[in-house]
Parts: sequence; C-alpha cells; structure tokens
Amino acid sequence: MIHHLIRAVILTGFAMFIVYLDRTGEMVLYIAPRMELYVKLSALGLYAAAIYQVYAALQKRLGRQAPVCDCEHEPSPSLFKNCVIYGLFVFPLLLGFLVPTGTLGSALAAKKGVNLSGSAAFERAVDGSPDAAQQPLEGKLSGDAMDQLFPSDEYTESHAAYGKLLYKEPLITVPEKQFIETLTTLDLYREAFIGKEIEISGFVYREDDMGKERFAVSRFAMNCCSADALPYGLMIIWPKAMDYVEDEWVSVKGTFTTSSYLDNEIITLEATKLERMKAPESPYVYPDLDFGL
Repeated sequence: MIHHLIRAVILTGFAMFIVYLDRTGEMVLYIAPRMELYVKLSALGLYAAAIYQVYAALQKRLGRQAPVCDCEHEPSPSLFKNCVIYGLFVFPLLLGFLVPTGTLGSALAAKKGVNLSGSAAFERAVDGSPDAAQQPLEGKLSGDAMDQLFPSDEYTESHAAYGKLLYKEPLITVPEKQFIETLTTLDLYREAFIGKEIEISGFVYREDDMGKERFAVSRFAMNCCSADALPYGLMIIWPKAMDYVEDEWVSVKGTFTTSSYLDNEIITLEATKLERMKAPESPYVYPDLDFGL
C-alpha cells in the first residue's frame, strides 16, 4: 500500500508543478507557447494517475486487489533500491520547486555559439545589380529593379518578399515575432540593406576575440523547449562597448554594414544610439510558423 501512496504523491507533485508554472507565468521559460496547452493537459493525466494510485492503495488496505496489468512489476524488497528509484523522480521535482527559475544567457551562449548570420540554412543571395542598392528609395524603384535587388528561388522566395517590405521602411526594427526571419533576410540580402538604419534589442554577449569596441546583441530562439534553444544575434560596434556587461539587456539603433570576425564577413550594426532596458517577460523568441504563408 505504501508504494501506491508514494507514487500518488509523486504524480500529484508533478501535476502541481505544472500548475505552479502556469500560475506564476514561468512556463514560458521552459517551453514554447504552442506547447503550453499539451503540458497543461498532461497535468490532468497526472492527477488521474495519482487518483488511481490512491484507489489501489485503498483496495489493498481493504484486502482487495485493484485491477492491474498482467506484467510483473512488484516493488523490490530492497529499501535502498526503492529509495534510489523514487529518488530519481523526487529529486528533479524538488529542484523545480526549490531552485529559482533563471533564463538562458551568455554562459550557455558561449557553449552553443551565437549565430551572427540569422540562419545557416540558406546560401546568401548575391545581387546581380550592385547599382540597384544605390538608387533612391522613396518608392521609385521599379518592380524589375526590386527583383534584381532581391533575387530568389523556391527556398528564399518568402525572404525576398519580406526583404522588399523591409527595404521600404526608413527604420527597420527587428521584431520579436520574426526575429530569426528578419536577421536571416538581412543576411541573405546584405548588399541591399547596407546603410539602412536598424534597431534591435537583446542581451549583451561578448567573446575575447571581439575586442573592446564590439559585442553581440543576442536572443535565444526556442523551437519546442529550453533544451533546443539556440542563440541568435547581431554584432554591434560601439566605442564604449566595455561599459556594458554580459547579460545586460540593451536596445540598439545603428547603421547596417558588414565587418570581419574570425575570418568571416558578418552583418554588423554601427551603433548610433544604445540604451539599457528591462528584460522582457519572455526573453525568448520563436520561429514564426506562419512566415511566408
């Protein structure tokens, strides 16, 4: 009977942890918003399993046998073995309740490596008409000129269309909803955006090779859960870069250009305005599943 009660307590504990994360708003620090419904529903399953374990314990207390499967799964008579097995479930549950929830930052970014080019999934598009980028904006570019400025194939068609929209903006803001898609578009069509004014926000990430006048403004992109989160960012050039510490959140506005880093040409922002800011409630960004639809 005692084993059924222990299992009921553990199952209830995990269900309550899910409810706790939902009520405190901390669930977004572990999983992507589109997964929240499934996790919440799993709490109901855990409660149901816990109730069954209590029922089985009562049946055993009354000398009856609760319905079970035909497989052999009797608890071990060894107290040590049982403590180890139950400890494997209790320990992470205690960590969840007792250890303060933190966000991913520079320490993990250093291990995973910050992607400073938006996405490595595409080869960068090369403009066949370099003079097109020098033409005045103000809606005067013809359709053919825009097509030359943003060449595409079946894989980059959505980014080309998005790039044309961004190109018309006097200030390009890298939004949370399409953070990855925007950086990817800027990288694919970097020649078209040279000299444009860009605004981006994120946490400060620095490597020794960046020197004293550069750091990256980064965000962790989460696809499903925090385990698959990857850092994406944009290199920033600012004379007083050392005044900002790692993991400090900043908003940066500057001129889009390129620079060399570790023998690679990367997209870069020559900052003209840099401000400290409060970290957002959800520090992560997510792939826009509707992009291009």
